[in-house]
Amino acid sequence: IPQGPKSPPEPVHDLSPIENFRIPSKEELRELREQPTDPQAEQEIIDSIDEVYFCNDSFDMVKYELEKLPPILNLQELQQYRDKLKQQQAAVSKKVADLILEKQPSYVKELDRVTSLQTSLQLAAVICTNGRRHLNIAKEGFTQASLGLLANQRKRQLLIGLLKSLRTIKTLQRTDVRLSEMLEEEDYPGAIQ
Repeated sequence: IPQGPKSPPEPVHDLSPIENFRIPSKEELRELREQPTDPQAEQEIIDSIDEVYFCNDSFDMVKYELEKLPPILNLQELQQYRDKLKQQQAAVSKKVADLILEKQPSYVKELDRVTSLQTSLQLAAVICTNGRRHLNIAKEGFTQASLGLLANQRKRQLLIGLLKSLRTIKTLQRTDVRLSEMLEEEDYPGAIQ
């Protein structure tokens, strides 16, 4: 009895999961959508996929499939199983393509909203920046005006003090003139008062 190649006697643990799951190109998605298929048959193919494929993201599908291999390999069975897996992948890819195309209008609408919101936020940022700049200019102007007012107030106080001193000097000068006049008139009692 001819025997086919034997699978490894122990499970293979060193194989890493396929990290870059290939996403179909736009042309492949278009071809998948254009192929006439039976939705019920497609759903049956999708339902035939083992649930472990949907459990978590870190699932190692290569390791899982290799561990499912029988101890004695049959080329015809392997090809049939490979074709089944390809059918499942094609059905899933078509379903994903259908969902993507179905959701595309709402995606475009949301993308427009996001773009509009981004533009509004940029405009708001420009308005805030200009507002801050104008506020700083006004603040500097207010500070300068306040300092000017304080300086003017100080000058005013100094000038009021000077005016009082000048009035006192003027009064003393008038008194001196009047005393001189009284002394010349020899009005000594008036000069003493």
